[in-house]
Amino acid sequence: MSEDLQSKATDFVKKILTVGVGTIFLTEESLRNLVSEFKLPKELLAGILDSAAKTKNEFLQKLSSDVLSQVAQKFDPAALAQEILKSNDIEMNIRLSFKPKKKE
Repeated sequence: MSEDLQSKATDFVKKILTVGVGTIFLTEESLRNLVSEFKLPKELLAGILDSAAKTKNEFLQKLSSDVLSQVAQKFDPAALAQEILKSNDIEMNIRLSFKPKKKE
């Protein structure tokens, strides 16, 4: 009996962790299908999905902010432009053509 209870508890914890990690990587439909296995009331399900969407957005915003911060620390666009201008000749060709529109 205790092994059956432990097995169910382990399975439940695995599902909870899957939902937690899934909020970041799964689509809303996949997450909805996964959470619906818990047979929760619709209000609670909607709350979980709303919370998951907020968590996902916050995580992605923080991740992109951290990545951009790291890139900005190691990348100096002014120095790069200066190096390119110093070591290269720049040639630009522009061709403009004006053609009258056909009258109907």
